[in-house]
Amino acid sequence: MVLGLAKLEAWLLVRSLLVLAGLLAAGAVLWVLIWPTEPLWWSAAWEIGVGQLVLGLVVLVAAQLAAGRVRRDGLADLYASFPATAGTRTAAQLAGLAGVVPASLLLLGVATGGVVLLGAIGTPSIAVLAGGLLVVIAAGAVGIAIGTRFPHPLAGVLGALVLFIVTSQSNRFSGAVIWLLPWELKQDQLNQLPGPLPGYPPGGAHVAELAGIAVLAAVVALLVTVRGRGVRARGGLAVVAVLAAAVIAAAGVVQLRPIPAAALNRLAAVAANPTPAQRCTTANHVRYCLYPGFGSLRPSLETAVDGVLAHLPALPDHLMTLSQVVSLGLPDSALTHGHPARQVSRWEARLRRSPAAVGGPSAIYLPVGGWPAAGARLGDARFNLALAAAEWMVHLSPSNANALACVPLDQAREAIALWLAIVATHPRVGELENGWPSRGFNGSEVRHTIVAVWTYPGGNAGQLDPFGTLPQDTLAGYRLASKMTSLPEQHVVHVLADGWSRWVNPRTTDPQLAAALGIAMPTVPASPALPGAPRPGVSGAQNSGPGPESPVCTS
Repeated sequence: MVLGLAKLEAWLLVRSLLVLAGLLAAGAVLWVLIWPTEPLWWSAAWEIGVGQLVLGLVVLVAAQLAAGRVRRDGLADLYASFPATAGTRTAAQLAGLAGVVPASLLLLGVATGGVVLLGAIGTPSIAVLAGGLLVVIAAGAVGIAIGTRFPHPLAGVLGALVLFIVTSQSNRFSGAVIWLLPWELKQDQLNQLPGPLPGYPPGGAHVAELAGIAVLAAVVALLVTVRGRGVRARGGLAVVAVLAAAVIAAAGVVQLRPIPAAALNRLAAVAANPTPAQRCTTANHVRYCLYPGFGSLRPSLETAVDGVLAHLPALPDHLMTLSQVVSLGLPDSALTHGHPARQVSRWEARLRRSPAAVGGPSAIYLPVGGWPAAGARLGDARFNLALAAAEWMVHLSPSNANALACVPLDQAREAIALWLAIVATHPRVGELENGWPSRGFNGSEVRHTIVAVWTYPGGNAGQLDPFGTLPQDTLAGYRLASKMTSLPEQHVVHVLADGWSRWVNPRTTDPQLAAALGIAMPTVPASPALPGAPRPGVSGAQNSGPGPESPVCTS
């Protein structure tokens, strides 16, 4: 009888429009989380669980509606005359949660296939992926437990709301407590790790916790509805409840254990001094240094850099280095909980000396997880990388991470770098123009003057400049570069090749380059007078009162 009723309940869940809506919502959430950036499996697997959580919220509501339908419809007396008791129907509803497994597996399969197609790095954790499936099952069991006691439809909605609030407010919890939540939402640094870190997250223990929650919720639902089986039946359920609680407690203890110090030592070492841990290869006058397992990124990096080199009139004297870095933030209570303060301080000190924190002109640094080798922002990321490479080729090197970004004021090499990036990546028509605000004035204070600046609207893609160390481009340089794109490429390359050393000299001006190319120097909006007080319509540093000036790029 339980089996027959379970098949019916499962079929109702399979064809439920509510579950279908939850599946679509979960897919949309995963699209937003995974599509824009390069997925790392040790992070993407946990993000897939976020989608499963969204599905689980809807399953909780659907399961509560199913469990409370008898009392809600006023049919308790009618159902009492049937051979199937209330306890039998509850057991069938719990077994019928198998009806949500196809939806969960479909979400898992589509998400996994999408991550693979996006070129994910590493391999997925089976425990973490299984945990996402168990989130849906546990949420359904909780919904049934609520429905057996509270039949009103709002009870399920409130239960889902509580689950959502607990998980969405994971930022209010500190340390390893975040792993005790049904699922932790984006309060970790998984997408910044160069590889899996043991115990972060504790996937296996979390699976055990979710299984215990599912069993405990099922026992609660049965205890509410089992009537005629007497003390023995309730005693057996009580024993199962105690065992489930013990499993939850044991899993919690495991999840609260500190991450092995040896693993954190290795992480700090590869972050502070990445070169020994990386694999470096040289191609076309560029040295690519990537962490093990990230070799598949190199073709996408070369596409942008080689486009610049193809139009470069002369190669630089020494190799350009493009190196991955780990931009890890410490202290982090989820990473370093349970470790002595002195040991944590040593890890912090090492990370403060890492290339991600120091920066500088020795290389172009690409933070792990920041390069979208696939996704919606690939075009933006390629332009940013091409521009960084072009600026390096014309000797506009990045400054140290703690320094203000310099401004190449009236320097022809800035327009050359922008032109190289444009012809190397061919951004969409009008996309670059969006970098200039349609209203107001965007500028920086340089030499006691407000200079109109231009910022690429997709500048965050790829995170090549996470600490603001790349030069700040001027509007004059951008407009000159944009006008250069209307000329035949061979003509521009010929003019640049005739006096390359002159054009990359910071003393050579924009008007001199425009005259050599035979074009008029574009006009830019007049710079406002240096303000003594904030004024409406003016954005940027000059609108915030006196402050440090941006230096002029001289090296």
